[in-house]
Amino acid sequence: MPRGVRKEVVYTGKAAKLNEKVQKLEADLKATKEELKAAYKEQLKAEKAAIAKEKKESAAAAKKALKENQTKILKAIQESGKTPEEILDMFAKQ
Repeated sequence: MPRGVRKEVVYTGKAAKLNEKVQKLEADLKATKEELKAAYKEQLKAEKAAIAKEKKESAAAAKKALKENQTKILKAIQESGKTPEEILDMFAKQ
């Protein structure tokens, strides 16, 4: 909460040069903060994309493993020479 009227300060000589330097540094700081925000947003997007890619790859790997297991099971069933009913009965007994 500001109190009273703000007094306008007029710098001259060396103080004016230092004031210009301070203003330039403040402007640079503001621009750098904006760059930082933009870079952070890009970082978040990249991390999100990497997580999504990893999730997709793990799902594909799980699907592939399931398919391989199913293939092995079907091959074992065919090699056993038993009928599907006999196999189901074996599972029901256990």
